[in-house]
Amino acid sequence: MALLFWIALGAVGYTYVGYPLGLMLLARLKAKGTQVAAANDAQPPVTVVIAAWNEAANLPRKIRSINASDYSGDVHIIVASDGSDDDTEKVIGDFPNVTLISLPTRQGKPSALNAAMAQVKTAHVVFTDARQTLKRDAIARLIRRLQDERVGAVSGELVQIAADSQESVSVGLYWKYEKWIRQNESLVHSVPGVSGALYAIRTEDFSPLPSDTILDDFEVPIGILRKGKQIKFESGAIMYDQVEADSAAEQRRKIRTLLGNYQSFRRNLWLFHPRQNPIWLQFMSHKVLRLVVPYWMVALLVTPLFLQGIFYQLFLLTEGGFYLAVLVAKVIPASRGNRLIGFCNVFWDMNLSAVIALKRYLTNEIDVRWQKRPVGT
Repeated sequence: MALLFWIALGAVGYTYVGYPLGLMLLARLKAKGTQVAAANDAQPPVTVVIAAWNEAANLPRKIRSINASDYSGDVHIIVASDGSDDDTEKVIGDFPNVTLISLPTRQGKPSALNAAMAQVKTAHVVFTDARQTLKRDAIARLIRRLQDERVGAVSGELVQIAADSQESVSVGLYWKYEKWIRQNESLVHSVPGVSGALYAIRTEDFSPLPSDTILDDFEVPIGILRKGKQIKFESGAIMYDQVEADSAAEQRRKIRTLLGNYQSFRRNLWLFHPRQNPIWLQFMSHKVLRLVVPYWMVALLVTPLFLQGIFYQLFLLTEGGFYLAVLVAKVIPASRGNRLIGFCNVFWDMNLSAVIALKRYLTNEIDVRWQKRPVGT
């Protein structure tokens, strides 16, 4: 029992603390011995692709955001409407640099992206979602990184504007933690995925996605990684979005993401081979080990019950406080305004998401069609 306890504690500690700290140190060491490629400020023509479903409320603002960028090269926008039944296709009529591709029925984001990419004529393409607005230099920063031939994909940075709740602040802290890890992964070699809300690639590196793909923002860059190119995180290429108002909304997003991870892992078994995957350590530590944490948490809850010693008793008492905080958060939603209770609730929901996602994957509860937040949330 003691061995299982310490293995479980070490696994959880490594996943959430040891790996990020070790990665940070490795990134600093590598940065000292790395020669930075000469800056190339060329701004060639670029196509911005937006896959949209019922985005009439967001598209005009998004297109204006793109057109207001300080990118000096030609910017063309393709909107692939995935069977929208609102005014999505009407509201973009006033923008001369926008091409509309209308899919007659709702098929899902992969089909919309494939249809749009078939019409792209520029050497570089930027993928973005309809909801977020872009900082003026976001496109320029993405394309600048792609001038390095070693780089095949560049992810932008999602800046979350906190909603008026402490719970949203807890979700926001989680995102800051994630971005810190991705920044260091990028410095070491590559990030294992990009932000689907904003990323750029060379058009020639895009391979059509299977129609049931859940995570284009994992499948596309991972395919590029396999070609020997790097995936970078550009912290200056900023898009703005409203943070989820509560952890339940963030949990729904997380479940879909993890469900997509299970799908992509099965399709890309080479990722698990250390000789084939150049970022095997990052992939296993960031993507895979987190999926196992919920089961280590069960071991950490059970094993101290059978062990003697003041340490195990104090650990069990601490665990009891954590689960009590989660229970209070579920029974009394207003209590999530407390920073500690809010953090415990978010951590619980994030790990529960991994279990739910696995269950849905194993029972084939997969719907590639995405759902949106209600307007104004």
